[in-house]
Amino acid sequence: MRLSPARWQIFTDVIVLPVAEIFADLIKLLHSHNKVLLSAPPGAGKSTYLPLYLLQHPDFAGKKLLMLEPRRLAAKSIAAYLAAQLGEVVGDSVGYQIRQEHKHSGNTRLLIVTEGILTRKLQQDPELSTVDLLLFDEFHERSLHADLALALCLEVQQLRPQLQLLIMSATLDMAQLANRLDAPVLSSAGRSYPVTVEYALPGSQPLTQQIAALVQQALSKHNGNILVFLPGQAEINQSAQLLQQQGLAADVQLHRLIGSLTLAQQQAAIAPPPAGMRKVVLSTNLAETSLTIDGISVVIDSGLCRQSRFNPRQGISVLETAAISQASAIQRAGRAGRLLPGHCYRLDTAEKWQRRARFDSPEIEISDLTALRLEVAAWGCQVGDLYWLTPPPAASLAVAEQLLQQLGFIDTRGIITASGRLAHKLGTEPRLAAMLLHGQQLAQQGHQHAAALACVLAAVLEDTRVLQGDIYSLLGRVRQTLPQQWQQAQSFARLLGCQLTDSLPLELAPLLTLRAFPDRLAKRRGQGYQLANGIGAVLQQDHSLTGQAWLVVLHMQQFGRDNRIYHALAISSDAIMADWQAELGWRTQTFWDDKNGRFFTEQQLNFGQCLLDAKPAPLQLTAEQKQLAWQTYISNKGLSCLNWSDTALQLRARVALLNQYQPDAGWPDFSDEALLTTLPQWLGAYLAPLSKSAALAQLPLYDALLQCLSYQQQQALNQLLPTHWQAPTGSRLSIDYLAEGGPRLSVRVQEMYGQMQSPMLLQGQLAITVELLSPSRQPLQVTQNLASFWQNAWLEARKEMRGRYPKHYWPEDPAQALPTTKTKKAMHK
Repeated sequence: MRLSPARWQIFTDVIVLPVAEIFADLIKLLHSHNKVLLSAPPGAGKSTYLPLYLLQHPDFAGKKLLMLEPRRLAAKSIAAYLAAQLGEVVGDSVGYQIRQEHKHSGNTRLLIVTEGILTRKLQQDPELSTVDLLLFDEFHERSLHADLALALCLEVQQLRPQLQLLIMSATLDMAQLANRLDAPVLSSAGRSYPVTVEYALPGSQPLTQQIAALVQQALSKHNGNILVFLPGQAEINQSAQLLQQQGLAADVQLHRLIGSLTLAQQQAAIAPPPAGMRKVVLSTNLAETSLTIDGISVVIDSGLCRQSRFNPRQGISVLETAAISQASAIQRAGRAGRLLPGHCYRLDTAEKWQRRARFDSPEIEISDLTALRLEVAAWGCQVGDLYWLTPPPAASLAVAEQLLQQLGFIDTRGIITASGRLAHKLGTEPRLAAMLLHGQQLAQQGHQHAAALACVLAAVLEDTRVLQGDIYSLLGRVRQTLPQQWQQAQSFARLLGCQLTDSLPLELAPLLTLRAFPDRLAKRRGQGYQLANGIGAVLQQDHSLTGQAWLVVLHMQQFGRDNRIYHALAISSDAIMADWQAELGWRTQTFWDDKNGRFFTEQQLNFGQCLLDAKPAPLQLTAEQKQLAWQTYISNKGLSCLNWSDTALQLRARVALLNQYQPDAGWPDFSDEALLTTLPQWLGAYLAPLSKSAALAQLPLYDALLQCLSYQQQQALNQLLPTHWQAPTGSRLSIDYLAEGGPRLSVRVQEMYGQMQSPMLLQGQLAITVELLSPSRQPLQVTQNLASFWQNAWLEARKEMRGRYPKHYWPEDPAQALPTTKTKKAMHK
């Protein structure tokens, strides 16, 4: 259905948004390009007014449009708004599809979808044959799914060039994006009212107390509604509790807006308040884009967000509180100027705000890539075959591929397996898909309701925030207490062809979860646990599972220096060996016994790096076995068991500094963790001849590390970060790269006369800290600014030095004096 000319005219007369100014140019560009970029700030109408215009335009008569929205609430809200403008119900000309819910029909010409849905449609129809124009809304968020979908769509365009892409963004480096995609850029002005920004100096009290105080201040000084941005659910709940305790006026409503709420609860938070009422909305960055909360005149910005960052070495994602970028802060402030002039309180200083990053990091740089890697395998290619705006980091990609191979979803060539195809069709995280498939297999083997249990477990584990108290008790009441999870479990059950039941075989839960987290099998070791992937972890204090020999870790986070286990299930080694007997095998290994000073050999049954069982075996002492034994010994003891010379430690520090300043230059990683991981590559050949642990002290560690650098890298290292610096007097002075605060050299102060600048490294990027010494080599001053020292501190230092060392030369103006190593008498000769 199209609006009649009269109705369209009435609509455009009443609502004229800034994006309308570029409509004519957009149509022209879409005639000649299949990729167009649109830059438009919040309020310009790119998410609502533009799609409605395209639906009415003759060029798109009979054509179908697909619009990608990052968030479910935005997808539903925009669909409802556009349908209302057309005088229709949602599901007619305009529809939406989100996870577990859709409203569309054969008449639908504009379908608004969330990110996982778009990826699924691309996999099911690799040509997107029913779509003529695909709109990427809010692309500046650079989500993992959006980057993947764009990479796949660029492939589709090679086969079907008539597919058009319109990539829309509010805050993004459009020049860089245009260059990467070779696409023209259109820019639209925004329709916004002035927003005054006031910086609130952060105090020492907790964040939630500072925010509650700002809310009370804003309520007393301003009219209208207030939108508060907080990093996460915990801070939102604490702030809400504080405000309720402090008391709010009778005409003030308090709402929370977080992703874990139901859609109905989220919609209540963004709906206009009743007449005569105002409201305070406490939100995560969910309210940054796409959603308009009526009547917002004040924004209070904590300047923080919750961000998941994947640590490939640990194999876990760390949920951290991070400072937002300038772009996000501008987006947040703009929420106060959508409908009327506004005010923004930033919990920050103007100076520190200027030092924030300009844009957020793309998710692909900081996320777990397991699901993305399976999607690429299901697409039928390798990661390097696709064109990425930001290439996936090699380390994270390697971890993802290793896990997918362990789950049996890709082979060693990276090609998807039959099991991988089944897992991909389940539409959930690969880990949980592995658990679902194993539940189905156990059911086929006669374990009644095993598949049903897997469905419920998968639905619960999709959001670990719902894990509370005893997990077995929680699983028994999902239907009553977690309706969203129960609905998702029903979806899984339909895919597996099973029926849910309240009589779940909970005793199978550890075996099922181990199929999802084979790298997180944990064996008790001392006061903590060793995981199958080699990392250590500790249980949360006073945890009910304390003392259990074996665990399957469901949820853990880095906490300080520890990996802290919050949720886990106990499991027995017998159960592991029985369920995994087809995948496990005995290996013969030789070890060094430090106590008895001898080698010994045993057969081991390992699950990853966790030892399940062992039995003696005849001694094997081949060179290979000895090398492996020493590698195991060093891995267990740590690198501190080796005799590190100063030259070797200095080399490690120099390479670490190069990695810091040139992160993309391909320098090797000489950290303890990396060296232990790559022990066979850099030290293995030196270990094979050793027959005694005392010989470890004689290993040429400097030579072994140096061989990790190519000849060109060794040359560059010596040029950029030399081991010595030559003073003006000719003295060759060693540079200490292990010194606190960075590279340092020590030199007698007379040898630096005439020098106005500290010596530099890395082609002028890094100043060496200079420790100036007296003639007897006692510390006199530490500085990186010689000119300042000569000008300010020298007068007092000169008085002291003249008294203690009268035979030496102490000029009034050392900046103009010649450097020397001689006494005054020797200088006169």
